[in-house]
Amino acid sequence: MKIYQSLLNIRGAALENGNPLPRFRDRAQDKPLIDAGLLENERKGFGYQTGFRELPYTVQDDFHRDLKQRELKTVVMENDFLRATFLADFGGRLWSLFDKKAGRELLFTNPVFRLANLAIRDAWFSGGIEWNLGQFGHTCLTCEPMFFARCTGKDGEPFLRMYEYERQKCFFLQIDFHLPEDSDRLFAHVKILNTKPEKAPLYWWTNIAVREEKNVRVFSQSDGVVCIKPETMSSQNSAHGFAHDTMPYLKSLNGLDASYPQNLSYSNEYFFQNRHVLSDAWEAAVYDDGTAFWERSTSALCYRKMFCWGMQRGGVHWKDFLSLDGAGNYLEIQAGLSPSQVHGEDIGPNGCVRFTQVFGGMDVGPREAFGDWEASKQYVHGLIDSRLSEEELLRADRLYEALEDTPPDELLHFGSGWGALEAARDPGMIPKGLAFPKETLGEKQRAWLTLLQTGRMPQPEPGCLPASWMTDSRWTALLAASLQKEENKDAGALMHLGLMLYESGKWQDGIAVMKQSLVIRPTAICCRNLAQAMVQENRLEEACDYMERALSLGGAGQSEVVAQDAIDLFTKAGLYRKAWECYFSLPEKLKAVERIRLNTVRAAFELRKWDFLEEQFASHFAIMREGETMLLDTWFMVQAVRLAQQRGEPDWRALLNEARTTLSPPYNLDFRMTT
Repeated sequence: MKIYQSLLNIRGAALENGNPLPRFRDRAQDKPLIDAGLLENERKGFGYQTGFRELPYTVQDDFHRDLKQRELKTVVMENDFLRATFLADFGGRLWSLFDKKAGRELLFTNPVFRLANLAIRDAWFSGGIEWNLGQFGHTCLTCEPMFFARCTGKDGEPFLRMYEYERQKCFFLQIDFHLPEDSDRLFAHVKILNTKPEKAPLYWWTNIAVREEKNVRVFSQSDGVVCIKPETMSSQNSAHGFAHDTMPYLKSLNGLDASYPQNLSYSNEYFFQNRHVLSDAWEAAVYDDGTAFWERSTSALCYRKMFCWGMQRGGVHWKDFLSLDGAGNYLEIQAGLSPSQVHGEDIGPNGCVRFTQVFGGMDVGPREAFGDWEASKQYVHGLIDSRLSEEELLRADRLYEALEDTPPDELLHFGSGWGALEAARDPGMIPKGLAFPKETLGEKQRAWLTLLQTGRMPQPEPGCLPASWMTDSRWTALLAASLQKEENKDAGALMHLGLMLYESGKWQDGIAVMKQSLVIRPTAICCRNLAQAMVQENRLEEACDYMERALSLGGAGQSEVVAQDAIDLFTKAGLYRKAWECYFSLPEKLKAVERIRLNTVRAAFELRKWDFLEEQFASHFAIMREGETMLLDTWFMVQAVRLAQQRGEPDWRALLNEARTTLSPPYNLDFRMTT
């Protein structure tokens, strides 16, 4: 078995530095959802800690639709049966799992590397296997570099370790990949370690993209599923309703067999409730050409999911949008720790969660796999059992757990410098099998390392934005202790402390400290942050005042995000003329920024700026958000206005429903998940 570094040559998009400004978390961390018919045991943890949360990470939104030939760093492990290729700089995504004997790819591998706005931090791409840790949504590590190391087991067999320090929840993530010399399956042994002496919300889903072809069929052990009621999926901001149902004939499909994802006309998902059925868990996607992809895991990772974009126009558009026209057909089979992705649970103080998951391909008999649901399910389960029995999986899990502390032989790729910063703060916190070299420390860690070493946070250069943010309570305590000394109180340190307190849920304390920062020295970034805090309190007049101060202090020149936030805020406050004037006063370079243009659309509609709107309707926005229908909604509103003008109708709103139901919008605008 070989482990080596390589390059993936592919047409792809570039991801630049992105948005340096903080986005505050939802104050209500339990997501508002609708219990539309869950069973009693499915209500525990429903909506728990699933509200939006991003800090201390920042937004990754600087990408475009244009594709250029690129070289992406990869780490590869292969034997005579399989070749596994990982994207080292993009969350360690398992990009490809190639069956060398059969000569076929087992996963959906995107022909291009195309970024879109679907992750917590915006930038995301489709294809391969994604390791989602931390907060509800596609992980904050999606487009981050990961550490990769070559290790050696007690039997002399090499294995590959991927790891990183996850800053939001203060977890260490470690995945040891094992591909024995005689194995036609890949093992992933996952260890998640909570570094803090208090419990923390835990989220994990392994997202596996597989080909979506005619008659692909998805199986897992349970007949009971939790699914979203389609009538509650009108937008990303609506409260989705979840209900229990029974496979394969879901009520929402009016009698169609949901084990065939192409029967789902709308974008949808369902979660197999396996916990009460078996001690381990599995899922498979089978094809009518006699091939299948399968995965199996130990019992901790017991829930399974199927996601598809659906066959409607908007879903087909999303698949094209994430790839090339006609080349992006995929669905996902997933594995998680909780009954659904909107169920939450905690990891205990200094707790550890571990499990082993295995991936492979196999041949199936189409007649047996495409018959009666129950008989076909048992047939597929039997095939998986013959490939890897539960007893064999448990033996492998015990073996791999014993290797968790194995020191790396060689570091193949560096991740971030945050693990090294934590090692400087508390060397005893670092797990034995992980190494975070000092040379990974960089500009993002510099201010925090200075605080640690000198007891004082350095003052930023005038007009410069902070290189990073911090939310860990242990660093909050260090900074607060530093600011007990009068000579250490400067605007930058107080702004950081205010943000840390605010993000920890001490809303008023955080606001008060940020205001202290402004007294010492007014800065655009602090005014902007206070404006965002006022928005969360629905104090829009005060928010607008702070945002105007941010603009007057040169905020738009420091970051285009200040301009886009200002336009968005003025629009929320109904100050459409002010929003338009803010846009119109910007330099041409900023006027071209996608999010600035999108945020100006509503003001342009209210002021009847038709030429501007037509330009936006004709554009292909790279940063369109999953479930975001604002631009499409505005197109329908414009059509309703035009219908009203033609008919002499005084109120265009009376014709909006007609426009929605009778007119077909441009394809580039139609991202509707359901209708």
